[in-house]
Amino acid sequence: MGDTIEQRLELARLRERKARARTARLRRSLDQANRRTRNQTKYTLGAAVLALAESGKGEQMVAGLRRWLDHYLSRPQDRAVLRDTPFSLEALGADHGHQ
Repeated sequence: MGDTIEQRLELARLRERKARARTARLRRSLDQANRRTRNQTKYTLGAAVLALAESGKGEQMVAGLRRWLDHYLSRPQDRAVLRDTPFSLEALGADHGHQ
């Protein structure tokens, strides 16, 4: 066992750095997978709600969601994106939920 304590300590530090780097890579990979899952959930729910609204079967749901959106969406660009959808806020008036 010709290794000095300094050499063994340096090897241990190197193993620790490699382990920390691997942990960081795994954490980033997990974060990306979680982000993809969240985005897919949002997309799927949005597509389902939009399909229901476009089918004409969810009129009460559309009306309720439109009122909720009118109250909570304040940015013009957020409101504008709904313009050609069943959730258009143009028909609700110009007060934008600020009664």
